[in-house]
Amino acid sequence: MFGSKIGLILYSHTAAILKLFFTLLILFFVFPVFSQDTLRIEHGRDYDDSLVQPFMRSLNSENDFVVAFRAFYPGKSARVSEYFVLTGSGAQLKAYVYSGINGRLKSLNLLPGSLDQIWKTFQQNDLFGIRDEKEIPNFCPKKYDIYESHTYEFTILSKSRMKVLSYYNPEYYIVACYGISERQNIINSVAVIDLLRPEN
Repeated sequence: MFGSKIGLILYSHTAAILKLFFTLLILFFVFPVFSQDTLRIEHGRDYDDSLVQPFMRSLNSENDFVVAFRAFYPGKSARVSEYFVLTGSGAQLKAYVYSGINGRLKSLNLLPGSLDQIWKTFQQNDLFGIRDEKEIPNFCPKKYDIYESHTYEFTILSKSRMKVLSYYNPEYYIVACYGISERQNIINSVAVIDLLRPEN
């Protein structure tokens, strides 16, 4: 009788431990964990606090990575731009909008599935790996066809590395000046932001 009770207790403890193990295993595979390989920034430089805006600096100190996006026209200062920002820490993704005009950083209430879709789109389009447009040789007679158009800019930060991707009107130049496939990566990444970012 006594032995059967001990056996029942041990069975219950073993079952509880196995349940916890499988729960943790499921969580590990379902939620993104940002490994060093995932966050390796190529074609960048060592992280330098003096080269980023204060709001990016603050977010980077609290997260594994920061991706800040803005679209702007010539002559517009970065300090008055509006940014969409995606951050990752551990297995948690968060999104923000930053207004350079009033210096306000606002958390966005995006569903986990939307955050994950944005992050996966950034990964699939290799934002951490591609080069800035100015670093890619491209001899095109239509290079200066249009002026005063928009530029898409991604600032990508990790604890030790950083880079800025700046692409001038990629929708036009991907057709007019073929040869830089990275323009499509930028277009795709901007499209998912426009699709899932809530209206102000």
